[in-house]
Amino acid sequence: MTKQFSLITIVNKEPVYQEFKQGLEKQVGVDYELIRINNDRQQFASARAAYNQAAERAHGRYLVFLHPDIRFLTPTALKDLLDQIVALPKLGVAGVAGCPTELRNGDRLILTTIVQGEDQEPVPGAEPITTATPVQTVDECFFVMTKDFWRAHPFTDCPGWHFYAVEQSLIALQNGFQNYVLPAQIWHTSAGASEDYHYVQIARRMIKQYGADFPVINTTVRKWETRGLAAQVNSLLYLGKRYVTTLLRR
Repeated sequence: MTKQFSLITIVNKEPVYQEFKQGLEKQVGVDYELIRINNDRQQFASARAAYNQAAERAHGRYLVFLHPDIRFLTPTALKDLLDQIVALPKLGVAGVAGCPTELRNGDRLILTTIVQGEDQEPVPGAEPITTATPVQTVDECFFVMTKDFWRAHPFTDCPGWHFYAVEQSLIALQNGFQNYVLPAQIWHTSAGASEDYHYVQIARRMIKQYGADFPVINTTVRKWETRGLAAQVNSLLYLGKRYVTTLLRR
């Protein structure tokens, strides 16, 4: 049976998923199916592969990819958000946090109304929004695209667990679609991004792949310049820094 929305989430920890599911069951006014992707034994080598497999069997007109540590702050939070999304023109990728192309004081700007962490704190430095707002890229914690868009532009074969929503956002812009961030009553219980050296490795891949079309790639983690020797050197130095940090943590 065709549903309006397919909610797709990757499960690594059962208690986190069960809490997510309990919260989701309290949401009202949304016609959805829930697709669980088991990854408790590292069955998948990348988020992209997992999401492509789930999207293939999804029945919804809209594919909603979200982390299982997402919580809804009101009974209508999901409905209110998705009602806004179905009305968006030329929809590429929509999310609850993201960055416009324009810089502010030489750095990227985060747009979001979500809260995060154990204490439900605002995202540091973020600017709240009151309506759907065009952006360059959206964050991975919660993002939506139509199934038709996914059929035409499935997730790529890039390995790992980073930049998958960012990459879909860039592909959308390349193909004449528009990306949006929307106000949402959502709590991301994680305190922020996992910015390890794997993240920087994929960032460098994105720079190489999309730098011709985007002189800067703005993400909720950081700004990535893509052109010139300085961009390459800076990303390489940052890779080394994150690698050393990972070794020290071990």
